[in-house]
Amino acid sequence: MRSLLSVLVPSLLLLVTSDAFAEGCGFMIGSSGSLNVHPDVIITPAAAGTQALLPNQNDLFPSTMSYPVSYWSRNQGTVSKTIIFDPKLSEFTADPNNPKGWLVDSAVPGLYFTLSVNLPNPASAKWGSFSPAMPIWLSNDATINQSAPQTGWGCASDKNDTHTEDTNMTFSLNFYTTADFDPAKAAGKQLLASRKRAGTVDNTMQSGGEFDIFLQGPITIASASCAAFNADDNIDLGELYASDLRANPSGEFNKKPFQITLSNCYAQPDLIVNLSTNQVKNNLLVNTNGKAAGIGVGLGYTAGTTNERLDMTQAVTIDSNNLHYTGDNGNGTLDMYAFLSATDGKSAITAGSVDVSAVITLSHP
Repeated sequence: MRSLLSVLVPSLLLLVTSDAFAEGCGFMIGSSGSLNVHPDVIITPAAAGTQALLPNQNDLFPSTMSYPVSYWSRNQGTVSKTIIFDPKLSEFTADPNNPKGWLVDSAVPGLYFTLSVNLPNPASAKWGSFSPAMPIWLSNDATINQSAPQTGWGCASDKNDTHTEDTNMTFSLNFYTTADFDPAKAAGKQLLASRKRAGTVDNTMQSGGEFDIFLQGPITIASASCAAFNADDNIDLGELYASDLRANPSGEFNKKPFQITLSNCYAQPDLIVNLSTNQVKNNLLVNTNGKAAGIGVGLGYTAGTTNERLDMTQAVTIDSNNLHYTGDNGNGTLDMYAFLSATDGKSAITAGSVDVSAVITLSHP
């Protein structure tokens, strides 16, 4: 029995020694020609340019970018296999409500980004797949910002830095807004005009290469468009004696107010009203569907305490001061009116029905 024990104990010691070799396998990243590289990786958002944004939007202008990376190994006493997307020295502020989120700029509250990197699983069987699975995120949360190959057997002979393979890592950038985003206050702001440091992709023990990650635009926030417009569908202008119209052909008869409502115009912009696609005569909509002759429908709007007739031959810009915006939600109204008047001289006026259809095109400068 003593002879059997003397055989088992060295065998057990041999297994422990083999495990120590496994634990000493370091997994590191670098370039194909060198392990100890320190490149700047600059990611340009797909949003570079002018963007119109609203609160509580997700998955805004997603973009990806590939960058070359090489895998290296080394067998030594104190090493790490773990790759981390570390926000050290980051110039961005973390979103307190999202471990993956980062505020783009303190000048524009409520606009955030997320950034991840995906490193392909090593081709070499000695490493196995990354665990947890890629991608890893720019984050302070250790459960999502780092990953390591599952194994590490077979690098006992790698006493020096050993290049194992070349591949590409892929960065994914996304933007989102929260309820704190105010389009009116953000409009016109230019963000990421110069590069800003996001963080570093490297080994957790800073062995090998260190890839410094930057974002650079610029991104210009535009005035956000209105979410919806709505206008009264039918306007009843009542009845009018032809004789009254003949007596004053240039008069404005049977004025009837109506409204165009604007919803979620957060930036509270001016409004462009265009009726030039309609059949117009003497700045009046022609009575294309009715039987009366020499009569048309005019339109106007309220500007302060006065009424202004619309020029129906071209686009007309209505100042935002006349749109009665209320609160921060950007809801407003344009007070308009319709009336009857003569398209020709009084001799051309004949009695009959007036039925006019019009297309009003609304837009922003």
